[in-house]
Amino acid sequence: MKKQKPALNNKDAQIASRALEVLFTTQYVSSRQLYKENFLRGMFFSAGTIIGAAIIVALTAWLLSLFNEVPIIGPAVNTVQQSIEKSQQ
Repeated sequence: MKKQKPALNNKDAQIASRALEVLFTTQYVSSRQLYKENFLRGMFFSAGTIIGAAIIVALTAWLLSLFNEVPIIGPAVNTVQQSIEKSQQ
């Protein structure tokens, strides 16, 4: 059996928000550094998402090309391949 994480309740959220509030008011965490780190995190997250989506699309197109000779889905695969070739020109 997997261990289940205890559910967070409203009290836990209040404690966490108070802790963050104390950190910001005492200047323990630099707001500028925090914004910079969050910006970079967002940039890398979006770049990774785009690269991952491109890999998935390429793998899907490659897998579809393997089914080119199958009677039922062969014509559909040919149509997709032709539209991809037209968009590359």
